[in-house]
Amino acid sequence: MSDDLLGGLELKTTNDVDVPELLIDQVIGQEHAVEVIKKAAKQRRHVMLIGTPGTGKSMLAKSMAELLPKEELQDILIYHNSEDPNNPTVRVVPAGEGEQIVQSHKMEARKRSQMRNMFFMLLVLGIVVFATIQGQWLMGIIAALLLLILLRQIAPREEMMMVPKLLVSNAKKDTGQYIDATGAHAGALLGDVRHDPFQSGGLETPSHDRVEAGAIHKAHKGVLFIDEINTLHIESQQS
Repeated sequence: MSDDLLGGLELKTTNDVDVPELLIDQVIGQEHAVEVIKKAAKQRRHVMLIGTPGTGKSMLAKSMAELLPKEELQDILIYHNSEDPNNPTVRVVPAGEGEQIVQSHKMEARKRSQMRNMFFMLLVLGIVVFATIQGQWLMGIIAALLLLILLRQIAPREEMMMVPKLLVSNAKKDTGQYIDATGAHAGALLGDVRHDPFQSGGLETPSHDRVEAGAIHKAHKGVLFIDEINTLHIESQQS
């Protein structure tokens, strides 16, 4: 290639090009925007970028996520609320602790399930033995089957109630989250609660397990990027 095009650099292949580690240092020709992004990341401010397509708005937004401290990232857990099932409890913990908490609750639920299973099996065996002694072995078997059916219904549901849902996990993240929410509607931005076709009768999914995170929650302590913000409803723009 000609010296004029490369400014006098001697390059044989692209391997000879020194690429900076941080994305913000790879931005070329937007010195003022780079300075603003660095200040905004340091001061935790919002940024509005205005420019024609291809000027580097998305690249600058991604680079801002790299500048945010990973030490401030958090995990979000949703717990079943026994006092009011329709209002689950939210818990925020440092990044990485969410998975550990969920695993500990699963182990505890498994232990309780094993103890309950053992109790039921002893109870079933006792019923069958007692019924056989009384000469009513058929009734004893029917009662035992009913108890086993009841156990199969209770066990999974109790475990679902005990184990919290890890709504947002930032474990093993090296930088702040970068979430592209371009064109997202209100539910996708603010989160939602999934519809449950089995809303009663003991078959319904616990409310805390139906909560879905929105882009705003996923981008917490990171960057929520919304391109073409003028396509949003005016109420969403103001919010």
